[in-house]
Amino acid sequence: MPPRIRKFQPADLTRIQDIAAAAWQPVFRSSEELLGTDLFNLVSPDPEAAKRWQVATACEPDSGTKVWVVVDDGDEIVGFITADLNRKTLVGEIRNNAIDPDRQSGGLGVLMYDFVLERMKEAGMKAVKVETGADEAHAPARRAYEKAGFERSIPSAMYYRAI
Repeated sequence: MPPRIRKFQPADLTRIQDIAAAAWQPVFRSSEELLGTDLFNLVSPDPEAAKRWQVATACEPDSGTKVWVVVDDGDEIVGFITADLNRKTLVGEIRNNAIDPDRQSGGLGVLMYDFVLERMKEAGMKAVKVETGADEAHAPARRAYEKAGFERSIPSAMYYRAI
């Protein structure tokens, strides 16, 4: 059976938090290098816990966020994606998403994005946005989004300062 995508179930939470924590490790390291350890520790004292909390919050039944998981042929969860659908603007937003680092570069990301984009289209969305970092640690995410057909971006900058 090929990989498939299904709706999130509460029993999936720990596994997708583990995937998120593993997938974001390069981002955490990059952020620390870019900001310096002291400032990074001020703004992100426990980035893994913060990411786990973000994922858990999105998975709460009343969050309004849609959550799906990618399962392999052995029914193991190997990825997840969260998305918001703005019924007023008709612009969907892909939020937290990741493929297990041990399973990346095998086409699962494109499968996941194609699935979610189709669900958004079915829900009446007219456009979709996704945000990611411009640093080297986010390069795999940028490549995955481009493979899924995202082609326009707005450069941005985020500044930090200790006070």
